[in-house]
Order: sequence, then C-alpha cells, then structure tokens
Amino acid sequence: MAKRLPKIVLGAGTLVHREGRLLVVKRAQAPNRGLWAFPGGKVEEGETPMQTAVRETKEEVGLDVEIEGLFDVVTYMPSELGRGDWRQVVLVDYLAKPTDRRVRLNSESSAYRWVLPEELLRLDTTPQMRACADKFAKIWRGVTSGRRSVNPPEAL
Repeated sequence: MAKRLPKIVLGAGTLVHREGRLLVVKRAQAPNRGLWAFPGGKVEEGETPMQTAVRETKEEVGLDVEIEGLFDVVTYMPSELGRGDWRQVVLVDYLAKPTDRRVRLNSESSAYRWVLPEELLRLDTTPQMRACADKFAKIWRGVTSGRRSVNPPEAL
C-alpha cells in the first residue's frame, strides 16, 4: 500500500512595524478564529512568498507595505494544535513598513492592534507568533539602545 504524502502548505506574512509596534489582526475565520496573527496567507500558484506577503497584507488590512527583508521561516503542525487539516505549514515572514497609516480590515479579521512585542506575548496567539515577537523585540532593543545603527532587517 502506498504511503500517503504529507500535505504541506506554504504561506507568507508580514511583521508590519511602526515605532517599535507590530500590527496584529484577530482572525475571524477558521482555522485560527479568535487568535491574534500577523497579516498573511497561502502562497498562490505563480506567486513568490514575498508577493504573497504584500498581497495578503493589502487584502487583509488595506495597507501597502515596503518589504525590508526576510524575517524568519517557521514551520508547525496545525493538526497537533487541533487546528486545520494540513499536516505541515511552512511560513515565510517578512519585516515590512507601512507606506500609509489607515488600516481597513476585510472579513477575515474582526479587530486589529498595534502592539509592543511584550504585549503580543499576552494575547491569545500561537507559539510561532510569540517566537517571532520575541525575536523582533530583541532586534528592536538593540537598534533603539544604540548598540546597532542599522535597521532591524539588516541586523538579521
């Protein structure tokens, strides 16, 4: 009998930041309904992960963004968390600056916040989000304390 291959989903998102705060949205739809997340979604056929991150950010929060660089690549097993029917998700996250300030949510999200990384750690979210917030906080502290004179993505 042939072994069933795992279903792997490739997604991309943005850590949109402004003055040390990150933009997060509260998911209104399954599989992550009620959890706070960074804007993002599945890579569509013919798209690069970066194109997906820009498109999804525009669709979900109405913001055009300038991608500053690759932030992280994470993987997790949604079925182990009781969410989704995929066996593995690979997320490519980019650091981005908004080119405008007006957030306009679509139906995929019920709320948004600009949060400090420490605040994100207290929200109902995923372990992957907490890890990204912790990494961003460490980089941002280095930049603002004067230990680095570079933008956060250059510090990666």
